[in-house]
Amino acid sequence: MYTYEINAGYSMMDTSLRMTIPAILDCFQDAAIFEAENGRITMEYLYSRHMAWLLSSWQIEVYRRPKLNERICVTTFPYAFKGFLGYRNFTLTTKTGEILVKAASIWSLIDTIQLRPAKVEQEIIDCYELHEKLDMNYAPRKIALCGSERMRDTFYVRHCQIDSNHHMNNTEYVKLAMEFLSDQQQVQRLRVEYKKAAYLHDKLTAIVYEQDNQCQVHLVDAEGSNYAVVEFVV
Repeated sequence: MYTYEINAGYSMMDTSLRMTIPAILDCFQDAAIFEAENGRITMEYLYSRHMAWLLSSWQIEVYRRPKLNERICVTTFPYAFKGFLGYRNFTLTTKTGEILVKAASIWSLIDTIQLRPAKVEQEIIDCYELHEKLDMNYAPRKIALCGSERMRDTFYVRHCQIDSNHHMNNTEYVKLAMEFLSDQQQVQRLRVEYKKAAYLHDKLTAIVYEQDNQCQVHLVDAEGSNYAVVEFVV
């Protein structure tokens, strides 16, 4: 288990001075990297073996978003490995232990030369301490599109959205999808299914579906092939 503490800074806030959903995702992403860098399965270890952990899915349950300057604890731990998949939980809590956000994630270990899944060998598993998974209502990894199509829009991947894996960072898909929510809509649950990576200058088309209190944003390429599906429950 790995935990770090921060004050919720102004750059993480929205207009209501509450931490944004992308900022929460960034905290979780950092926690996973910090744990790796403080252990043996570092970025250097993976790169030297032509491997990378790529995010396959998010499920985020939001109970309360942190306020400006609130002291928060970010915690993560893996709870299972199966084949080429790794399963990891996250929490965001206050100093007094109030749970603000819970999250479940699935990661795929990829051979970056063959561009295909790589089995998680025992050597890697032995470097992690597994914990019992969080008590959550776990949703399926795959997101079924439903509701009526409301609109479409297009985006191009910019330099500022590219991370060390040379494709668009996981959080950037959520940022794009949130463009279709109003300021009044407060996200209670977020799910993301990642299908393939978007690279610099790629054109993404967002197809927006709505049903009741749910908004889904399907991000596709010019041929209609999936980049990701982002689902908000508000």
